[in-house]
Amino acid sequence: MTGENIERFFCNCCKQKTKHFVRGEFSKHDQNEVFWDKQRMLIIECCGCENLALVKLTLSSDDVIDFDDPITGEPDSEGKWDEVIYPPVTYRAAPPWFEDLPDPTLREISQEIYKSLQTESHYLATFGSRTLIDRLIVLTVGDKGNFAKGMAALRDEGKISQHERDILEPVVQAGHAAAHRGWAPTKEQLAIILDTVEGLIHRLLVLPKLAEELEEAVPARGAGKEAKLDNLKTVKQKIDMAPKKLRTLYNLLNSRLASLGDDIRIAYQKHYVAFRRNRNFASVQVYNRKGVLRLYLNVDPEKIVLQPGFTRDVRQIGHYGSGGLEVTISSENDIAKAADLMAASYAGS
Repeated sequence: MTGENIERFFCNCCKQKTKHFVRGEFSKHDQNEVFWDKQRMLIIECCGCENLALVKLTLSSDDVIDFDDPITGEPDSEGKWDEVIYPPVTYRAAPPWFEDLPDPTLREISQEIYKSLQTESHYLATFGSRTLIDRLIVLTVGDKGNFAKGMAALRDEGKISQHERDILEPVVQAGHAAAHRGWAPTKEQLAIILDTVEGLIHRLLVLPKLAEELEEAVPARGAGKEAKLDNLKTVKQKIDMAPKKLRTLYNLLNSRLASLGDDIRIAYQKHYVAFRRNRNFASVQVYNRKGVLRLYLNVDPEKIVLQPGFTRDVRQIGHYGSGGLEVTISSENDIAKAADLMAASYAGS
């Protein structure tokens, strides 16, 4: 390490200031009769985790304070360099389950909140947290006309308890204060806001699906002493390990969906298979234990006659993938029955 230029900067991976190798540097100095400005552009590498980043350091004459050294009496000066790191410093990482959020709008709002945190835009993050609650209300109890009625419906329909409603109240008021009274929370206060909102979203939308996945993984009673709790698997692994009958059924459904057009792309996500045109028009989940496939389509449930056990309105129910109509596929006949629905979803995408 002899001769290496080492300086201390914040590391986004280590989440603290660490020693960094300076792997490249460009310096610039502008000056006129009354003002000067210095810039340093650095490529840095964390000495610990080897994470790479770009740093811009700026110092101007306006930021320098002149003084006499208290010991020597000689004139001296000091100034603090302004430091900007790219990618921006992330003091709070998004929860890993964000990618499993069943609603694309929720995911997009959440992504924008975490982007705003990188630039310390606390107003935007607070507005966004309030917007997350708005969206959660629509997904779980429907559009009730205004925010107050939506919050009341969450409680009245048993989605949250009165205790949870009381905990949410300061978060709601924080959103009002940021929007109407110019109040911005500190990092610590914003962390409380995000913890509260994310905890509610996780309980109402993510945990039910994870519990369903867990049910699939737990061995049935009587499976033998050697049976163990299996790891939660990706949808591709589920398809590979599916019983022959269900795997055949999936292949038939896959072929029917893919035959709707030459512009269809198939993408294997963690929990579902996405069939895309301009956007997702079908999402398929595999349930080996139950022996069924669940197909989610972009079809308005109010425009068809729902058949219990076959079609279901899931616009207010959390699920993986996109689509407001759920179709349960348990036989080849079900695929034929759903043909018009699949075609309608494809046409609308």
